[in-house]
Amino acid sequence: MSVATHKIVTDFKRPSAELVAKVAKLHVGVSGFEAGPRQTMHPDIKPLEATWRVCGPALTVRPEYWYDRMMGELAPKYAQPGDVIVVDAGGHIDVAVWGMSMTINAQSVGVAGVVLDGATMNSALLARERVKIPIFARAVSATATTSEGPGSINVPVICGGVIVHPGDIILGDSDGVVVLKPEAAESIIRNVEAHDKGEQDPEMRKKPYWERRGVLDKLKAIKNVTWE
Repeated sequence: MSVATHKIVTDFKRPSAELVAKVAKLHVGVSGFEAGPRQTMHPDIKPLEATWRVCGPALTVRPEYWYDRMMGELAPKYAQPGDVIVVDAGGHIDVAVWGMSMTINAQSVGVAGVVLDGATMNSALLARERVKIPIFARAVSATATTSEGPGSINVPVICGGVIVHPGDIILGDSDGVVVLKPEAAESIIRNVEAHDKGEQDPEMRKKPYWERRGVLDKLKAIKNVTWE
């Protein structure tokens, strides 16, 4: 029987602060459209508080057993200010893989946010009372289990159906979470900015949206569409 190999990578190449700052200003929904559905996490992953927004390089966490918290507890040791911890918990939501103490630990080293393909505990405290860094999760659970198992840090993971590599740029708000490859980010930035500029153009806004989109021309090119 094969034995799983676990790897803890203590550092990785991060995108420039300038690039992350540009991405941080983008409209999340339009960014998801430009990046494509394979780069947009499952819509169940949302911030605990609707006003929260996050942007930063991914620091990835993959516990061998999805419910185990030990790798998540260790992750802040290798974080740099502005990193976003991304935890691959396999989409399971019956027990929490994150909580208050882990958030305080992450906040103390300047982590910009946490994205969980799983559940967190302590949502009321996290969102309203003590710690105010953005936590994105599939669900909230009132229970957790062991914190004793191995796993990997800063290896490729799957979060919300998206393959996330260390250093990918995580962008999220109440619309959801988008994963931008640094090498594709500049092109996406230009496209999103052009879209937003067009939407704000007073002359363009005088036209109905269907006209701007050329909907009638597209329909007329489809042979089996008729009007009555």
